[in-house]
Amino acid sequence: MPSKPLKSLVRANRILERLVEMKTASVRELADEFDMPLSTMYEYINTLETLNHITKQADGRYRVATSFLEVGNRVRRDNEIYRTAEPELRRLAEETGEFAGLMIEENNLGVLLSMKKGEKVKRLQVSRTYPGVKSRLHTTAYGKAILSQLPDEEIRAIIEQYGLYPKTENTITDVESLLDEMELVRQRGYAFDDEECFDGMRGIGVPITSQSDDMHAGIAVYGPPNRLDDEVFFEEYPSVVQEYANIIRGNREYS
Repeated sequence: MPSKPLKSLVRANRILERLVEMKTASVRELADEFDMPLSTMYEYINTLETLNHITKQADGRYRVATSFLEVGNRVRRDNEIYRTAEPELRRLAEETGEFAGLMIEENNLGVLLSMKKGEKVKRLQVSRTYPGVKSRLHTTAYGKAILSQLPDEEIRAIIEQYGLYPKTENTITDVESLLDEMELVRQRGYAFDDEECFDGMRGIGVPITSQSDDMHAGIAVYGPPNRLDDEVFFEEYPSVVQEYANIIRGNREYS
């Protein structure tokens, strides 16, 4: 039976997460946020600063330090599927002119590991999309591609853990409907996100799970409906994304 997490570590992590959301904060503001004595919050802040997890600005306010950026980049560079997929993602973005990304599953959530923008993408339409961002697997094309590689009972367990909360009015919120779609994804080899995660964005995702390990991942192409019209979305691009997924899968198996 797993032991209970240390309350002090859990609280320190929550303080960091809240400070990210607040961007900057004073010790008193954080103490008020957590309904904590000022002296106790000072202890947390001093410890986090000593560990280089946060930094004090000239105005006396605190922000999360860039040390997490260094750690995240190291973790990403050490990820074998990231290294294998990176050049192919770049080519996929160049060929389609759209947004191409790589997602992995971690703790039953999708984590965007890499993103590339093609020449048609003047600006990133999805402002909350960046490497490291997490999302529920049922809301994205890559996430659905990943889910399709799992047995139904495991998908049900993930749904029980995180729910089927809607991101848009098109998000699937019914368990049986999602399982039916997963069967379709398994049959055809690719998944669709038809404005289910963000309004104004469509995506086609393909799994790149290797038979040699238990890493679950997927790549996807995203673009607005005016460029990913029905012909491009349903007929043209699925085979393009599958081609690049096959290359990545093959490079993983034989590298």
